[in-house]
Amino acid sequence: KFNPEYWNYAKLISGVLRYRMPIDHVIRLVSSLQLKSESINTWKNGVERALKKYVSDGTEAKGQRCPNCGQETLVYQEGCLICTNCGASRCG
Repeated sequence: KFNPEYWNYAKLISGVLRYRMPIDHVIRLVSSLQLKSESINTWKNGVERALKKYVSDGTEAKGQRCPNCGQETLVYQEGCLICTNCGASRCG
């Protein structure tokens, strides 16, 4: 069944990517969306996971802190966030 809410978010993401917004910024944009429906939140999480695979390795995750050591030393590596300070990793 066609869901206009999914369609609108997909158009938003597609538009910002076409205008060359950096992928890590798009991921932050998507993750900041406050959505009511559980199914759209699941979709949102899937979009975030898919986009993370295209962030260049070594890109800093600006403004994000490591959940283990609290430092702002997270970088993207093969679609995951890795802390360069303590080695903690978070994928997905």
